[in-house]
Amino acid sequence: MRALLYFGGGESAVRDVPDPVRKPGQILLKVMTSALCGSEMKGYLYGEANFDKGWMTGHEMSGEVVDPGESKYFKAGDRAVVQIMNGCGECPYCKAGTYQFCEKLEYENGVHAQYASMPEKCVVKAPNDIDFDMLALLGGDTVGVAYRAAKQLNLAPGKLVFVSGAGPIGLGVTSLLKYYGCEIVVSEPSEYRRHYAQQHAGAGLVLDPAREDVRARLREMTGNTGPEITVECSGNPTAQLQALEYTRCGGTVMLCGENYNRFEIVPSVHIIHKELTVKGAFYFTAADFNEIVKLYHAGLDVSALASHRAALSDAPPIIRAFSQGRTGKVLFHPQES
Repeated sequence: MRALLYFGGGESAVRDVPDPVRKPGQILLKVMTSALCGSEMKGYLYGEANFDKGWMTGHEMSGEVVDPGESKYFKAGDRAVVQIMNGCGECPYCKAGTYQFCEKLEYENGVHAQYASMPEKCVVKAPNDIDFDMLALLGGDTVGVAYRAAKQLNLAPGKLVFVSGAGPIGLGVTSLLKYYGCEIVVSEPSEYRRHYAQQHAGAGLVLDPAREDVRARLREMTGNTGPEITVECSGNPTAQLQALEYTRCGGTVMLCGENYNRFEIVPSVHIIHKELTVKGAFYFTAADFNEIVKLYHAGLDVSALASHRAALSDAPPIIRAFSQGRTGKVLFHPQES
């Protein structure tokens, strides 16, 4: 089969690789649409260069069941998406369907390819009346994390929400907040993504943090208090600290952007004396996906979040543009390779 490989150093290519072999307990899937995620960029840009072999990646997809194996729930031809958090299946978190909290968590990937084999608990049945591109958006991080965040927030029509970062997660958050009727202010350094957030995701005001005093503009719009809700989607340590600083007393900061680096806060200054609520949104569950599908059937349309739709063979230059902040969400069609 054809698959996308990363080699580190900002290099990628589509090559022939062996077809996946379905193991017991797995479902063999034909990948119809895969979606590019910002979390892939660390390996793409900074992974140890390996120009002979490379590695497969990708964890957002929609497709069809080819071989359901021993499953009593799936059959050949079923549409599906995947949630790639492979928990132990026995702990309280796994039994509740929140595999992402499992202490023995493993991650599945490798869906930028024509076929993929996944543990059955990572495969989620999808409706037949939704096209594959839309399923990849609804069943991927862009909308899944956004929904996981939004369901924890006290949202209301007309409420101002500050969104920090307009990468794929930020675009998903902005689009969902627009659906809920919120007033949205976005801060994003990329000119392309500022424009995209306003034109395609529904942001009311977009600010360039390199040129504008974001905090002053937010206070100006909120009676000199700051936003009640901030959703930080960039994962940038400076932006995460600013989220705590910019949000009003008694407000809520939702952290969605991944950051494995430390930054310094003063608890009494940044949280305690402000009585801030700080939350996180980590991935999504099968139950979340089913709830997102209901929103879609009720009118949620996130199709405009995808700036690029292409055959997998055309992926390398698009991935480079993505890494430079010059795309929205990117969808690949492996069967067109």
